[in-house]
Parts: sequence; structure tokens; C-alpha cells
Amino acid sequence: MSSYIRTALISFALLALSALAAAQECSTFIVVNARDPKLALNIETLKAGDFEARLNKHKTPVSIASASQQYTSRLLVLVETDGLANDADIASNVDTITRMAKQAPEGLPVAFGVYADHAVFTKGFISDSKERTAAISAVREEAGNLGKRVALYDALLEALKLFGPLQPGDTLLLVGTPYDDRSGRSSSHVESDLLASGTRFQVMLRDPLSYVGRNDFLTNTHDAEKKMFNDLTEKTGGAYSEFDPGFFSFSWHGYMLEVKVPQSADHGNMKWKLKLKDETQNRFFRRAYLYAPAYLPPCGEKP
Repeated sequence: MSSYIRTALISFALLALSALAAAQECSTFIVVNARDPKLALNIETLKAGDFEARLNKHKTPVSIASASQQYTSRLLVLVETDGLANDADIASNVDTITRMAKQAPEGLPVAFGVYADHAVFTKGFISDSKERTAAISAVREEAGNLGKRVALYDALLEALKLFGPLQPGDTLLLVGTPYDDRSGRSSSHVESDLLASGTRFQVMLRDPLSYVGRNDFLTNTHDAEKKMFNDLTEKTGGAYSEFDPGFFSFSWHGYMLEVKVPQSADHGNMKWKLKLKDETQNRFFRRAYLYAPAYLPPCGEKP
């Protein structure tokens, strides 16, 4: 056999294997954030080749086919409104978040809700800034009619229904406190529905953690609510912060990653681990923190 034929056969075999491997992979799309916590800045210069990902208890490498900052994600802002009349600082924080929701970039789909005893929402996600401003103002005016008790879990479950089918980057921003004394559902219901939805859960504390002003502060530590805030923000790739308006734009300052996974894995529990490659970390981003969910969503078409 001539060297020419041998080379041709080898090339053909490699192409066939490559095609077979490609046929056995599918793409899943997910939004992650990269942030320098010390400088409180988003890292916005990363490329697909800067990321490294693994499946199956972090043993199976998977490739990042693309990383784009050009994407549109839906943001639902849910604000706790009890106690506004009695605390100027709380009222100021709620006013700040309401104004920022109104002033979100034109074209960004934003929904807005307020809750105490029960919740009120805009009618879906609104991209037009003028229409959005009017709708949010109408919802905000309902804050004084929502009662004095707090149904956190019920409000979160109702908020999730507004999203419908998942779109990569969907984010539920809760501006509230880890407190519930009213809901008919529990934190486990919220965890189950939130993880199943694929929605990112972001928490910004409305006011510092305190029992002051709560009727049951001597008898109930509300550990379940606090645990939910910690666990679900981490599991869904969201963020948990004090009241920090700088985190408001979290949902649209990330990277849409296309992750190639084995088709067989797409039918199972796709727990993964994402990090920056060593050379990327050493280059500029030693303090970088990646906000990525614990599980990859199923494969689907590019958004």
C-alpha cells in the first residue's frame, strides 16, 4: 500500500470518527456569570476557550463550543413590601429597586411583583420601557393593600408560573427577607419547583438580617428560609447579596455558553463543574468567581 493511500485512509478514518463523535453529542445552552468579588466588577473579556467543564462527578470533560455576551434573558423582580410605612430605610430600598426595574434597558423583558400577605404582578414580561414603567407603577401602588403578614413561599411559587418554558438566563430576583409566616406551601415546594424550572434564583436582602419588628422573633429563627436563600442561589447559579443595586444587572451581564454533552448524558442527571482554565486564572482572574448552576439543562436548539 502506498504512503498516499495509507494517509488518505487514515484521514478518512479520523473524519469518520469525528463525525460519529459529533453525532453522539448534543448542545445545551446556559447562562453563567463571572465576577471579581473583591473589586465588585463583572469580568467581561472571557472566551469559550477560557472555560473548562466536566460531567459525571467531575470526571468526564465536555467542551464549551461558544461563549457569547449577546443574549436576552427574562428578569422577574419580586419585592417584599410589608413594613414600608414604618421604616424609611426599607421604603428607600424598595423605591430604588422599583426605579431600577422601570429603567432596565430597552428591549429587556422584565416582570415585576410585590408581596406581603399575597402577591401582585405585572401581566407578564414587558420589553417596551414606557409600557413597563406604567405597569410597574400600577403594581407598586398595590403595596399598601397586601396585608401585614408575609407569604414568601407562595409568592415565589406564583412568580415561577410567569416564566413558562425555560429560556436560558431566566432570573428571578427576590428583594426581601428570609421570613414567612403565612404561606400554605413550604420551602421544599419552592426548591422542587425552582430547580425543575431551571430558573436562576437571585436574592438581594431588602434590609439587614434582623428580628426587630417581627412578631415571632423570640420563638422562630426562620432557619428554613435562610437555608433556602443560601442553597437555592448556589444550586441555580444565582447570587446572594446584601442590598446592593450593583447586582441588579446580574441577569444580563453573563455569558451564554454552548456546552457539548454526550447524548446519553442528556437523558440523565447532568451534574457538572465549571471553572476557568489554570492559564486563564493565572493570567488575570485569580479572584474570579463563577456563578454557575449545579445541573445542566437538557439539550435544545440555540436560543
